[in-house]
Amino acid sequence: MREAIGTQTIFKAILIFTFLFAGFIAVAITYNKAYKLKNETLAILEKYEGVSSKSLKIVNNYLSNSGYIAKQNCAGYKYGIADLNGDKYETTVNNKNYFYCIDPYIKNNQVFYKIKLFSRFNLPFIGELLYFNITGETKGIKIYSSSNQLTS
Repeated sequence: MREAIGTQTIFKAILIFTFLFAGFIAVAITYNKAYKLKNETLAILEKYEGVSSKSLKIVNNYLSNSGYIAKQNCAGYKYGIADLNGDKYETTVNNKNYFYCIDPYIKNNQVFYKIKLFSRFNLPFIGELLYFNITGETKGIKIYSSSNQLTS
C-alpha cells in the first residue's frame, strides 16, 4: 500500500503542473506587453493633447516598432486605424479589422478618448489560442480649438 502511487504517476503530475505554470506565465507576459502598449498610447495622446496627425504618427510608429501586429473588429468604436504606416484614421466598418480603435466623447468642455488595442496569444504549430481586448481612456483634454481635436 505504501507504493500505491508510482514514480511514473508523480512524474506525469509534475510535467502537467510545469506546463500549466509555464502557460500561465506566457499568457501573463503577453497580456502585460499589451497593457504597456495601451498605457504608452494613452500617454502619447495626452502629451499631444488629443488625436492629430502628429500624435497618430507617433503612436503608429511606436506600435509598429514594438512588433504590434494584432488586428480585430472595432465594434462600438467610432474610428479605427487600419494602417500603422500612416497618420490617418477612418470611420469603422463592421466587417473590417483595425490595429486599434478610438472613440472620442466630450464632457464638461473636455474631450476624452477611449481606445482599444488587441493582443493575441499563439503557439507554434498550434496557432492562435487567445485574443485579448485592452481598453483605456485618456484624462480630460481641454478643448482649445476644434481643428486639433477628433470629435464625435
